[in-house]
Order: sequence, then C-alpha cells, then structure tokens
Amino acid sequence: MKLILHKPYIILWALIPIMLIYGFSLGDATLDLNIHDTYYVISKVQIWYGIAHLFAIYGILYWIFINFNRKMINSLTSIHLFSTIIGLIILTILSPLFNQESANFQKENDYEALVFFSQLIIVLIMLLAQFLFFVNMGIGIFRKQG
Repeated sequence: MKLILHKPYIILWALIPIMLIYGFSLGDATLDLNIHDTYYVISKVQIWYGIAHLFAIYGILYWIFINFNRKMINSLTSIHLFSTIIGLIILTILSPLFNQESANFQKENDYEALVFFSQLIIVLIMLLAQFLFFVNMGIGIFRKQG
C-alpha cells in the first residue's frame, strides 16, 4: 500500500508492457459499434495501445507531482489507481461473455443484458475515477508543498 501512495507511477509503468503484450496477442480482433446508420470498427490492439499510452501519461504526471513535492490526496490516488486497474481487468474478463450480435435485450436474453449493463457501470465508474485524477491534480497544484 505504501508503494501505491508514494510511487503510483511505478505500478502504472509496470502495467504498460503487460497491456502491450496482451494487445499483440489479440491479433485481428475488432470492436464493432453500430450507432444508428454508422458502423465503427476499431481494432482491439489499438484500444490497448491507447490505454498503454494513457497509463504512461498518468505515470509521468504522478512522477512530476511527486518529484516537485506537490501534495496530492492519498485516498483519491488510491481510488483512481484501483478503480482503473481493477475495472480494466473486469472488462477484459467480461468482454468475451458479451455477444453483440444476439443482444436484443428481450426476456430470453437477460444474461447478455446483465453483462452489458455490468460493463456499462464499470465504464462509468472508471470515467469517474479519471475525473477524480484531474481533481486530485488540481488540489495538488494549489496545495502547499509537502
């Protein structure tokens, strides 16, 4: 726990190679989104590359704040790291369970609707955690040096 609060950037940077290796292992897998009349096809490899870049940026920001002795709130740092990392793990586990082609959300399809809404709640929690990161950063900027 002490490592998480005092050097969170190490955890974020350690997860980057794992995400890149996982992204390579997905091969040609794609995420197909149908919004009204438009289909969006996104390579899952690119999604994992984007998440790895995001972790690198968060790690750099945490490193800058710690090296310039800016005091951030430890509980917000913990909430940000745990909800982001555990949310990604849960989404990775739940994504193969959701079959988009048969998701019509009727009574015979309660299982897939439950998986979909579980994923939606986890994504919303993760987005809230990203907002808390920026709140924590703002607090760190205006707080007295520690």
